Amino acid sequence: MFITTKVQKATIYRDTARITRTASVDLEAGRTILEIGGLPADLELYSVKTRAFGVPGAKLEGFSSKLVFLEKVSDMEIRELAAAVDQLSQQIQAQQSRIAAVNARIEHLDNLLKETRSFAFGLTNQKITIAQHIETINSISTEREKALSEKSELQLALIDLQNQFAAKKKELDQLNSQQKMTACQIDLPVILPEAGALSVELSYLQPGCSWEPAYDFSLQDGKLDILYTASVTQESGENWQDVALELSTSVPRGYSELPELNPWYLQKYSPPAPRLPASPGRKELFMKSDVLSSAAAMPEEMLSMDAGYDEAEVNNLGAATRFKLTQKVNLPSQPSPSRFTISNIKLDVEEDRFTIPRLSEEVFRRVKLTNTSDLVFLEGSAALYADEAYVGTIAIPFIPQGGEYQLNFGTDERVEVKREIIRQTASGKFLQDKRVKSYGYQITISNPTEETLSVVVQDQIPVSQHEEIKVRLDKAEPNPDKKDDLNRMTWKLSLPPKTKKLVQFQFVIEAPADMEIRGLPRD
Repeated sequence: MFITTKVQKATIYRDTARITRTASVDLEAGRTILEIGGLPADLELYSVKTRAFGVPGAKLEGFSSKLVFLEKVSDMEIRELAAAVDQLSQQIQAQQSRIAAVNARIEHLDNLLKETRSFAFGLTNQKITIAQHIETINSISTEREKALSEKSELQLALIDLQNQFAAKKKELDQLNSQQKMTACQIDLPVILPEAGALSVELSYLQPGCSWEPAYDFSLQDGKLDILYTASVTQESGENWQDVALELSTSVPRGYSELPELNPWYLQKYSPPAPRLPASPGRKELFMKSDVLSSAAAMPEEMLSMDAGYDEAEVNNLGAATRFKLTQKVNLPSQPSPSRFTISNIKLDVEEDRFTIPRLSEEVFRRVKLTNTSDLVFLEGSAALYADEAYVGTIAIPFIPQGGEYQLNFGTDERVEVKREIIRQTASGKFLQDKRVKSYGYQITISNPTEETLSVVVQDQIPVSQHEEIKVRLDKAEPNPDKKDDLNRMTWKLSLPPKTKKLVQFQFVIEAPADMEIRGLPRD
């Protein structure tokens, strides 16, 4: 008995999916073979699992599988489409004939308008008046305009017919080339002690399915609105309708043997003895002797060991994350992904501006988020929006609950920064043949906005890589909030609305007078 099943549930993993199909069928008592057809040909047969319920005492006898060829479309459908293509072809020919007739009429009217000598002869012999001549010319011109308008309408209709013909012809060609499709069929023998309605459930792993997280991060008024979504793709060859969808980060694994450690031996390395030149006749003898002597030198346990060990990849087997959508969905079979919402989250964030004017006068908008939600943020792509303007797309790492991550929301063109050198001198005094150079810089930060901004400024002074070159910070106003071992300095400033702030610093380089130094400031 052939039965048709429907996809009821799909659990999508990162590179496959667990599909659950169901059907209900009325059966008589006794043994019946249920033929479950129309299944994807590339399903993983080793993963097939069957269930039956609804009739007490019902038993399953296992299952068998086979590939079958199905008619993708009926012959009647192909014949109807071919007839439509022929009809459109005839209509195009008829339309082209109408256009040719109108062209002939236009040509005739054009020839009449060219016959001015005949009209002039009639006027000379007083056979027609000037008024009659003008009336005739106007009449011919009117007919010509009508013919041109009719030709335009016919040409537009012809283009429409040609487009219809091309679409129908393409559809017919596709049906002819894909008239048959390969499918898998599961034959499931069942034994019922009594008649009844039996519910059948079939599940299996289906390749060609995947999902990945995708986010929209929208920054507005100090709040970060996160649209947490899943980008889901399935190419099973079957469109899924009204399916309960679940997304999982776990990896379905097949059976594998438990690992076991082999002995790990160490031995003293002995360099191989130099080989004597072998005569052609004794070559084989020497080769055998080498093998025997090498084997004899090895402990018995070493003879069965491989040359080396490949370390196994270690996977984190902790609890997987699962997302179950609350609504049933439709998921077409196509290469392009479908996107579904997992959650919408609002987070308080810390926002500041960041600039390194020594490298660029751009001021960046930084946002530090702390994941205070009930979800983990999986590794994926995120589209950034600032004040409803699209900034760009970035890749974000895994962010656990309570984890922190810093985002770059592009440049803030309202804030201005300028760096300029204000001091560059070489001391005229030499102490113990030493030369001293002094450099000073000034950084100006302007906040023309109506809000107070936190601005982080970074700059640096050189790092000496020679014991006779000494570098020291002479003064800084204000003092940097942080200075690391590589002489990188950080200032954390607060700029009220419509204000400017200055950062100034000077440093001194001391070196032997005759030493040429590479890397000195050039600005």
